[in-house]
Formats: sequence, structure tokens, C-alpha cells
Amino acid sequence: MLKLRKQAQKANQYSTPLTLEAANGALQRTFDAEIVNNFRLMTTALACNGILPQRMVVASALQGEGVTYTVLALATTMAHDMADRFCVVDLNWWTPGIIAQLDPALQQPPGRRGRKAMPSASATATSAAFANHPGLAQVIAGTASLDEALIWTKLNNLCLLPAGELPLGERPTMARSVGLRTLISDLSEHFDYLLLDVPSILTSSDAIALASLGEACCMVVRHGVTPTPTVQRALDQIKHLKMLGVILNQVTIKTPAWLRTLVPQE
Repeated sequence: MLKLRKQAQKANQYSTPLTLEAANGALQRTFDAEIVNNFRLMTTALACNGILPQRMVVASALQGEGVTYTVLALATTMAHDMADRFCVVDLNWWTPGIIAQLDPALQQPPGRRGRKAMPSASATATSAAFANHPGLAQVIAGTASLDEALIWTKLNNLCLLPAGELPLGERPTMARSVGLRTLISDLSEHFDYLLLDVPSILTSSDAIALASLGEACCMVVRHGVTPTPTVQRALDQIKHLKMLGVILNQVTIKTPAWLRTLVPQE
């Protein structure tokens, strides 16, 4: 038993987490080695089979499935491993999350008795600095340039484009606008790969229109929470897109780590 555990620990030495950090150091998020390895396996398989799309949509059936976290972890892994240029584009004006996912002010560990700890002064400053950051909506409206909206990271081949503020009544028009299609086309000329973060498919028909800006899709499903019929309904809504696969999020595995190392993972 002790020997098996030592073998598992030795295998983990070859796995390292990855950190996504804004070029100015203000935003950052670290992704666990296990998550990185899973996405590395997925993207390697897609690339080797020649089906890695230039514009990949990451979507879900319902809100709260973890799409933004998934797309950021996926982009970080790909940009770290490949020399190509990547851009994460947030198209979710309902619940924009790129900055929130990377903001230290929103990632403080819980305090005693389960209470959330107060954000540090530096984290609070980070929130204020990005509170009014322009996004994709402002670029299309002409009130900000693309250079002003892009957030470059310390991975010099990866940048992020937040959604920006967009009134509820203008979202259906924006989702189907020529301006949005033109901007996505322009981004495709500047970057080798775009990863599109879209709203949950069953939220509204606007989500279907936004997903259609991509060439293929990965569906994020929260393990043990989202019913299979609900996922199937969402898949039916975007069946015109090539489906790359389903990503199970927040999977709970009770099997001991040392035992999982003895089970083939492919």
C-alpha cells in the first residue's frame, strides 16, 4: 500500500498548475494541475485529429455550470502549450464573468465559522481599476478601441476581451448584428484561435445566435446537477454546430487518488 502511494506521488510530480495573470499583474487565477491535464488531453486529441476549430464556443444548458472558468482554464492551457495566438471573447452580457473570475477581491478564502474574509486593500483596488473597463459592446458602439478593450496576459499569446456593458433591450439586436459578426471576423484575422464564452443556451434565443458565431462547440455540464433531458434540449437548439464533446464540471470522485492512478484514464 505504501509503495502504491509513493508511485502516485511520483506521478504527480510531472503535473504542475498554471496561473493566468494580467500583464499588469492585477488579475490572476491559478488552475489545478489535474484540470490542466484534462484540458491538455482534450486539446491534444482534437489537434491530432485535425478538428481543433479556429472559433470554439464554450456553452452550457443553464446558468451556473462554470462556463467562464472552463473557457479561461482551457485558453490558459492551450496558450501555455502552443505558440499560436489566442483570444477569449466574452459574449455573455447577462452574466459577464471574465474579470470576476480573475479578480482577487472575489476569491478570498472563507473566514472563521464559514464567513467570507474581507478583501484586502490591493484586491479592492483591483476591483475598482477594472470596474469601468470597456468591452466588446463599447468597441462595436465606437466608444472604445479594440486595443483599449483587450486585456493582455503574461502569456504573450493570450488576451481577453470582456463583454462590456449592454442594456437588456439592445442585446437581441447586438447578438444578430453585422457589427458583431464583423468584429469576430476581424479578431479571427488577428488571432489563430478564438474561444467564445456564450450565455446558457436555454436562457434565450439570443444565446443560440451568439453560439452560431463559432464553428464548433463544447458543452459544459455540472456533474450530478443538470438533468440529462435539459442538456439534450440545449444540444438540440445548437445542433447546427459541430459538437466537440461534453465537459463535466465539478466532478466529485470518491475513489482514493492512489487507486485512480492504477485505472487507465484514456
